[in-house]
Amino acid sequence: METVKLILQYDGTGFSGFELQPGERTIRGECAKALKKVYKRPIKFYSASRTDAGVHALGQVISFKAPASIPLSKLPVAINSVLPEDIRVIMAEKAGKGFNARFDSKAKTYEYLIFNGAITPPHLRKIAWQVKPKLDIAAMKKAAKIIVGKHDFSSFCAANSDDKNFVRIIHSFVIRNSSFIIWDGQKIKVISIIVKGNGFLYKMVRNIVGTLVEVGLGKRSPEGVKGILKAKDRTKAGRTAPAQGLCLIKVWYN
Repeated sequence: METVKLILQYDGTGFSGFELQPGERTIRGECAKALKKVYKRPIKFYSASRTDAGVHALGQVISFKAPASIPLSKLPVAINSVLPEDIRVIMAEKAGKGFNARFDSKAKTYEYLIFNGAITPPHLRKIAWQVKPKLDIAAMKKAAKIIVGKHDFSSFCAANSDDKNFVRIIHSFVIRNSSFIIWDGQKIKVISIIVKGNGFLYKMVRNIVGTLVEVGLGKRSPEGVKGILKAKDRTKAGRTAPAQGLCLIKVWYN
């Protein structure tokens, strides 16, 4: 038996999240079926993140123990051949003894995309949140600086969370104008919000983004974020940003 580490990418649009849900299509469900077909036996695996319904991933990590019957160089092709097209294994490698994708994670990086304009290009409709009024990026950056560091993020955790400890560390929070280049060299401008932290509560990133957008719209002051953190009350923060704009970029293990 060997411990295998896989890096997955997926388009979360057609899934009800990562974790199993009765009667629903999930990332875990599709991966479990694929691994069972490849190894001819059920494979128990751990994931670094339990992404919500509609959330995407470029760097999701799963790990499992399995017979060394398939060369790791051929494993991505083997698994992809039985996975649906909206999930791909992009890398497989042997992990150290006892490695666990979930419990050994040191930090995660997420990115959220916002299209700030009146007409959303159809190419972005599944990967960005459209906000029509002009956003004050400078104000959003000021608010984001307050969020960096070690805090109790109760105010940004969904009310139906099963989390017990609400303290997390945000290592960095970057808001910038970015561009997608598509056919004929056309550039589509978006606002990119990149956050790295040691862990995230249920819908925490989306709730923070929703609050920052309210700051950008002038509905809240940047300094008001201090009061939101202090309140430890979800009702004091802003709306939950839509899922389609969020992507798990990378999981850090050192």
